Amino acid sequence: MATVDTTAVAPAEQQQQQQQPSSANFDIVETYRSLLDSDPYLTKPVAAIESLIALLNAHPSTTVFEILDTVKAHSDRLKASVSNPVPLSAGTDLFLQYLVSSLRQQDGSFDAVRQHLLRNGRLFAQRANAARQGIADAGWRLIHEGQCILTHGASRSVVGILERAVQNLGAAKFKVIYVREETRVEESDRIVRELRSKGIPVAEIAEASVAYVMGLLRQVNMVIVGAEAVTSNGGIISRMGTLQLSKLAAQANLPFYVAVETHKFARKFVMDQRDIGFKQDLLDFSIDTKSKDIVDAVDFTPPDLISKLITENGIKLPGYVFEQLLDIYGSLNG
Repeated sequence: MATVDTTAVAPAEQQQQQQQPSSANFDIVETYRSLLDSDPYLTKPVAAIESLIALLNAHPSTTVFEILDTVKAHSDRLKASVSNPVPLSAGTDLFLQYLVSSLRQQDGSFDAVRQHLLRNGRLFAQRANAARQGIADAGWRLIHEGQCILTHGASRSVVGILERAVQNLGAAKFKVIYVREETRVEESDRIVRELRSKGIPVAEIAEASVAYVMGLLRQVNMVIVGAEAVTSNGGIISRMGTLQLSKLAAQANLPFYVAVETHKFARKFVMDQRDIGFKQDLLDFSIDTKSKDIVDAVDFTPPDLISKLITENGIKLPGYVFEQLLDIYGSLNG
């Protein structure tokens, strides 16, 4: 991570910090949810990081051990509040590593670390936005005139790639097949409307039509999807249906690309759906009531079904994730 400015805090900023609530009254879950609601471009890992920065603002200066213990306890509380904790783990682990590194550089001075984190509280969000720009710069080069890209979901990184491709290739120079989700009608409408407003011809299909469309000769050239998190072995945890897309793409010999920021790399090793690490209760057997709809369900796509990762550092093989995590943490024992 880049070095953060550690100059003195302005008096107005000091006054603002003194007005913050104490850590005893701090609600990490409410803070996280409020951040996500207020900024539609904020990713879950970055929202978790910004929540922890707000915690430090509310926490009195104390020993390094107590600081780290407080951050870990609130991180655990935050992860326990969501059905899928993996994206948040990517953020909280990264922040904790950053905090430890910063404390070492400041000789354990919590006040100095807290001051420069508060002055640069939006730094992580700014870097996340910059990462999406880097992904767009790398990813649009995969798209050529006359090609057709199949995608689903609402990944900001994927939309950024398609918009950058329009800027460089021109309007109507390529096409997009968008896989609609019947449980997310408003989201599907919004993404299709956004792409068409940029001059991209979009065909909408149902999830049940994907295999048929991929089987049509030369109608699809590649698949590009986003991800909520990337596991240490290079697989992805993403919205339900991504695994099916990857398997159908492999059967049709189509490249399957994942556009994802490196701050979503998580120290979690997953082999298949059984050890994804949290319960989803998709199978709701019943004889007299309607089965429950699972909100925000996800699945795991293994690295062998992923052609390349499109990151802000360039287009990488799935093995790049392990190298990056090892470089950041020194080991993968989370």
